[in-house]
Amino acid sequence: MKKKSSSQSAFFNLRVLIASLFCLAGIFTLLLAAGIYSDSAKAQGTTPAQPGSGLPTLVRMVGPVGQDQDLRSLPYIPPSPEIVERRLTRHPRLETGAPPPISGFARFQSLAEAVLAQVPAMPGPVLTFDGMNAAQSGCNCLPSDSDGDVGPNNYVNVVNTSIKIFDKSGNPLNGANGTTFNSFFHDLGAGNPCGNNQNGGNPPTHGDPFVFYDQIANRWVVTDIAFPSFPGTGPFYECIGVSKTGDPVSGGWWLYALQVDPAFPNRMGDYPKFALWRDAYYLTMNEFTDDNPLSFKGVRIYALDRSSMINGGPTHAIGFTIDAATLGDAFSLVPASFRTGDQPPAGRDEFLLAIDSPANGGVTLNQVKGWKFHVDFANQANSTLGVGPNHVPDAQITVNGF
Repeated sequence: MKKKSSSQSAFFNLRVLIASLFCLAGIFTLLLAAGIYSDSAKAQGTTPAQPGSGLPTLVRMVGPVGQDQDLRSLPYIPPSPEIVERRLTRHPRLETGAPPPISGFARFQSLAEAVLAQVPAMPGPVLTFDGMNAAQSGCNCLPSDSDGDVGPNNYVNVVNTSIKIFDKSGNPLNGANGTTFNSFFHDLGAGNPCGNNQNGGNPPTHGDPFVFYDQIANRWVVTDIAFPSFPGTGPFYECIGVSKTGDPVSGGWWLYALQVDPAFPNRMGDYPKFALWRDAYYLTMNEFTDDNPLSFKGVRIYALDRSSMINGGPTHAIGFTIDAATLGDAFSLVPASFRTGDQPPAGRDEFLLAIDSPANGGVTLNQVKGWKFHVDFANQANSTLGVGPNHVPDAQITVNGF
C-alpha cells in the first residue's frame, strides 16, 4: 500500500476546516435572518409565550443601576414642555364642536346636602400646601397627571416631568423645582428611552407618572413612561425607581426599565397603574398602536419581582396580555393594593377589577369583571391570570347601576 504524504494530509484537513467554517457561517447567517439572535431578545432576556397558549411571558428588566447621589446634587437635565393632549381611551368621543353639556353636579350637591344634613362633617386636613406647579416642573401640560403618596416622614409628588419631595411640614427637600425624570433615570444609560432623556424628548414623550410608598419594606417606588415619540413605533418602556432606604432624597435608588411588550414592540403602554402586594409589585397598562387612527389592542398585566427589586437584584417580570376581544367592553384594569393594616395572607393571589364601559354613552353601568393573578417567580409556567388560555375573567359581578 502506498503511504500518503503528510503534506497531502495536512492540505486535505485544511480544506475540510475551511469548508466547515463556511458551513457554520451560513448557518449563523440563517439564524440571524430568522431573528433567533435578535437584539431585543438578547437585551431583554425575554421568554415569549406561544400565541393562544395562555402561558406567561418572562421579561428580563434592564438594571438594576444603583443611583447613590443625593437628588439635590444630580446634574439638571431639563424636560421638554408638553402641550395639551387628549387622554387615550378605548372608546374616544367624537369632537363635534358643540358646547359641553350642562353639569348636573350643582343639583346633585343640593340634594346630597339635604339628605346628609345630619351626618357629621369630615374633619379638616391637618396640613395643606402647594405641590409642584407648571413653572417649577417645566411642564406646560394639561393635564399634569399629578400623583402622590405619603410615608412616615415625607410626601412625594410627581407630575409628567418631575418629582418633588416634601417633609411633613410641607417644606420641599429636593429643591424648589424638584428633580426631572430625565435627571433621575439618566444612569440607566442611552440604550433605552428611560436613560436617553426620552422622559422629556421632543416631541414630548413622557407622562403618566406613579408613586407609592411600600410600607412593608419602608421603600418608595417612582415610575414614569418613556419612548421616542407617539404616534410612533417605539420602543416603549416603563421606568421604575425603588428607593434603597426610607429616605427618598439622600438614601439612594435602584433604577430599572421594563419594555412594555417585547412580543409587540410597537405597542405603547398607556395609563399605567401600580399596586403593592405581598409577593410582587403589580402593573397594568392599556396597549395602543399607531394604526391611524389609534387602535386599542388590549391590557398588559405584569407582576414584578418585588423581593429582588427592594434588594437591588436582577429582576424579571411575569406578564400576560388580555386582548380586546376577551375584554369585551372593559379596559383599564385596576390591581388591588395593600395600603394599611395586616398584610395579605401568604399565598393570597392578587386580584384585578375593571368596569364594562360600552362605547355608547348614557348607559347605566352595572357590570364589574374580576381576575385573579397567581404568580410564581420560581417556576413562571405555573403563573396564571384569569381562566383558560384567553384569560377570561374569574368573575362577573352585577352591582347597583351607576
